[in-house]
Amino acid sequence: MNFSTHPSDLDKFSGDYNKIKQFLKKHAMHGLELIQYSPWNDGVIPSSMIHGLHMRFWPMWLDFWRNDKSKLIKQFGEKSTWVHYYGGESRDAIIEHYQKELKDACAMGAKYVVFHVCHVQLEHSYTYSFDYTDSEIIEAFIEMINEVLEGFEPSFDLLLENLWWPGLTMLDKKNSTRLMERIKYPNKGFMMDIGHLMNTNKELKREEEATDYILEVLDSLEDLAVNIKGIHLNSSLSGEYVKREIASYKGHDYKGDFFNRYVKAFSHISQIDRHTPFTHPSIKKVIDYVRPQYLVYEFISESLNELDKYIKEQDRALESII
Repeated sequence: MNFSTHPSDLDKFSGDYNKIKQFLKKHAMHGLELIQYSPWNDGVIPSSMIHGLHMRFWPMWLDFWRNDKSKLIKQFGEKSTWVHYYGGESRDAIIEHYQKELKDACAMGAKYVVFHVCHVQLEHSYTYSFDYTDSEIIEAFIEMINEVLEGFEPSFDLLLENLWWPGLTMLDKKNSTRLMERIKYPNKGFMMDIGHLMNTNKELKREEEATDYILEVLDSLEDLAVNIKGIHLNSSLSGEYVKREIASYKGHDYKGDFFNRYVKAFSHISQIDRHTPFTHPSIKKVIDYVRPQYLVYEFISESLNELDKYIKEQDRALESII
């Protein structure tokens, strides 16, 4: 299951890794896919419990990567704000951060790491009107990730995760193929997020429809689908919400404090990307199609009881294959 070093996750288990271990055992899970909120410590979460590391994601990274000052000023206002957000003044900050996380992954003995391939500005998360194409973002990502990976031995799988904003959506075989062909790392593949794929279709109203849609996407990938090594399993039926928000949007306040706008946008995004259990048994067709090496229950929950409930609900949908 997904987990982080954020207090909201650690507090569910009173900061006691033995309680996390027992919870995993109770649900017949092999371990955690970790996100580092604070730096990982083997004494807090033992490496033996960690199977994957989900890398940090800057949603609006491409303008910084390109050193596009006009767009950075529009989004952040003061230079000091974007320096704080990215942790430095140049693209080297991104490279250095990711290389540090990959070293952490090696120290943890992680079997895989997950990168988002996406770019979206705060305003565009409301309007769905974007500055960059999938192709432009994928090109920049390939440039960035090849620089990040330079010198790393292939000790973990590099898995690229789809989102519903521009970048890797998994709806275009050609763009997805370019990632597999041009990233200079042998052990690579995709982490297909079911909820994110659902978010690419605002007309979905039921999970059975989502299953049919996902199977169509998989068929369109043809032989490339074999590169899907992992699945983030969750559900997100938010099309009606998205359509209402786009229709009612009245413009973006670029004058307000960036971090206040950032927090507000994340509240909006949580209504799009819901991370609730996929409860219809038709999803077994997708699991059978992909036969993933890594199957991750990825939820957002408010309490340990809710997390427990979510896992049980999704287990019932997969009853015959887990």
